[in-house]
Amino acid sequence: MYRQPLVLVVEQDLHYLELLNSHFKLLKLSCICAKQGIKALILSQTHQPDLILLDIALPDLNGLQVIHYLKRNPETTMIPIIGVTVLTSEQDGDSILLAGADDCITKPYNFPQLEAAIHCHLNRVHSYN
Repeated sequence: MYRQPLVLVVEQDLHYLELLNSHFKLLKLSCICAKQGIKALILSQTHQPDLILLDIALPDLNGLQVIHYLKRNPETTMIPIIGVTVLTSEQDGDSILLAGADDCITKPYNFPQLEAAIHCHLNRVHSYN
């Protein structure tokens, strides 16, 4: 039985959160949302999403800390993570990838780029299953 891929969107900006949720419905992706890092960790364990879209600037734990916890937890280590940042330098993107994220994109969201990254990582996950 086919099930829509589940994406955990971790975004502190409510406007972006609503925009992404609406856009993902058009793409036939199920979506759960969190505005804080702690909530993202809980949701990732309880729902086992197929992919996590993670804002790096969060109010409690920052995105790098969330990546650190997710990649060291056997239950969540294989979930692809796309880090999202407002790049101020090339080092920002590098630090996200070095923390363990599978990809990095910038804000404001470029939806064709975001869709390509999501489909790339979802195809990789489903080819292993």
